Amino acid sequence: MKLIGLMSLTTFKDQIRKVFEKHQIQIYSEVDVTGHTTETIEQYGWWHLEKDLPAYSTLYFAILADEKAAAIMQDIETTFGNQDDIQFKPRAFQVAVEKMI
Repeated sequence: MKLIGLMSLTTFKDQIRKVFEKHQIQIYSEVDVTGHTTETIEQYGWWHLEKDLPAYSTLYFAILADEKAAAIMQDIETTFGNQDDIQFKPRAFQVAVEKMI
């Protein structure tokens, strides 16, 4: 089993969901994430209010069989890996799941 995680800007939300649908992933989670860059820190300061910042990234994660995880990782690499015109490409990772109950 593998834990896969995908982090992307919300603009790629539909494409990421289509990858899960294509690979028949029935159960996954997604969480909105507030990202920070030097520009957001300059604009909002270190001690900003959360309501001031837009949640513009999403983290998706799922625990999958090794084969499905490998297929999704390959699909993400094929879909986004060669698009040099994308400034902030979706990123993916996988981690071995030692035990799951």
